[in-house]
Amino acid sequence: MTPHAPATWPKKAVASLLACSCAAVGYPLALSAEAARRTASHPRPAPSAAAARFACSGPHSSTSPCHFATPSGNVRCLWTPKPNNVACVLLATGRAYRLRPTGHARRITLRLLRRGQTLPTNQQLVFPGSLSCHDTRTSMTCNQDFGLGAFTLARRRSRAS
Repeated sequence: MTPHAPATWPKKAVASLLACSCAAVGYPLALSAEAARRTASHPRPAPSAAAARFACSGPHSSTSPCHFATPSGNVRCLWTPKPNNVACVLLATGRAYRLRPTGHARRITLRLLRRGQTLPTNQQLVFPGSLSCHDTRTSMTCNQDFGLGAFTLARRRSRAS
C-alpha cells in the first residue's frame, strides 16, 4: 500500500480531514444564510434602478414615439414610427430638421416642449428603417444608415444633406 492511501492515515488525520471538508461545505452555506438574512432586513435597490438604461428601448419601443435630448438639453428630438422619421430642434437657434429613411434631411419648423429621455454622452440610437442618431454632450447627428441623408445640430455648426 502507498503511504497516501486512506487506510494508512492515522485516525486523527482522517477526523481532521473530515471536519475540514464539512466546514468547507457548511461555511459557505452559513454565509449565504447570513447574506439572505441581511438582505431581508436591508433590501438592495431594484436592478433596473441601478443599471444604466438605454433611451428609446423597452417594451413597445418600436411602435411608440420617443422623445430624447442631448445631456446639455440644447437639442431635443422626436422619433415617430408612422411616418418613420426623426425630427430634432436646436433650442438656441430654433433650427430644426426632419429625416426619413430615404431622401435628404429637410429643414422644418418644430417646437418640442417635452425634453424626453436624456441620452448618455456618445450613445447611438438605432431606429427601424435604417435611421440612427448619435449624440455628444451638446450636439446631435442623425443619418440614414444606408443612404445619403443626414443632419447635425450644434451651436455653431448645424448642417444638413
